[in-house]
Amino acid sequence: MIKIEKYTGTKTYMYPNGTLATPEQVQADFSACLAFPHIVETDEAGEVLFAMQNLSAVRSQLGLDCSLSEDEAIAAIEEIRNTAPEVSLEASPEERIAAALEYQNLIAE
Repeated sequence: MIKIEKYTGTKTYMYPNGTLATPEQVQADFSACLAFPHIVETDEAGEVLFAMQNLSAVRSQLGLDCSLSEDEAIAAIEEIRNTAPEVSLEASPEERIAAALEYQNLIAE
């Protein structure tokens, strides 16, 4: 499960490559992280910093309502990131037609 946290500039994380992500290192790597609200994509224990993203940009990308508070937006982002994509095992009519036409082309040669 992915956990989304607001970046506060006080917590030490670990980068995926195993190096320590102290607040000073994170601020050096992501210079705007304290100038604008940012979120951290991390593991369930909150130890590994997988991604640092601008909260406003993520809200725009996901089409979240701008009236949501930061905490509500972060909760919505976490829910979206942890929702498995729907997989349809049935082919659509267009896919069936395309497969039939492709098969006809193959046997006609």
